[in-house]
Amino acid sequence: MPDPEPPLLDIQIALPSWRQVPKLRARLQQAARATQEHLPKKLRFPFAATVLLTGNAKVRQLNRNWRGMDKPTNVLSFPQFDPAQLPKLGKSGTCVEIGDIAIAYQYVVAESKKEHKILINHVTHLVIHGLLHLFGYDHIIDKEADTMEKMETTIMQSLGLPAPYDSKE
Repeated sequence: MPDPEPPLLDIQIALPSWRQVPKLRARLQQAARATQEHLPKKLRFPFAATVLLTGNAKVRQLNRNWRGMDKPTNVLSFPQFDPAQLPKLGKSGTCVEIGDIAIAYQYVVAESKKEHKILINHVTHLVIHGLLHLFGYDHIIDKEADTMEKMETTIMQSLGLPAPYDSKE
């Protein structure tokens, strides 16, 4: 069986500040491909996702409307399907639209500075994190968090980037 088609991120820049990040689109597509390569075989199928690069106000609104939390956050994921359905959908051979991710510029810039991280590396990690959520990974329970964090670290390192949970890059 041939390798699946590379994933497609529909990257929507809603806040012009994101345009200041050099080579962002290419890096995020790279992150999506690397994520796909590191998923379990049953989840390694052609997929597409939308990434909304926006600001704190929009992410706060989304967080309030969908999660009941009236505050901004770094990344939100909105799966299109119950993760249990994904292996069956992936067998179709067609590209599966797995969901949407929203990332808040001001929040991520502040977080990058506070944690002494390079902005583009941090955004790369957040896209990987968001994609893993769309595939059903979570970090509420410690055991699941360990699994997800190990995957994120492996994917980041496959891109030649530092482990995302190290305090400095």
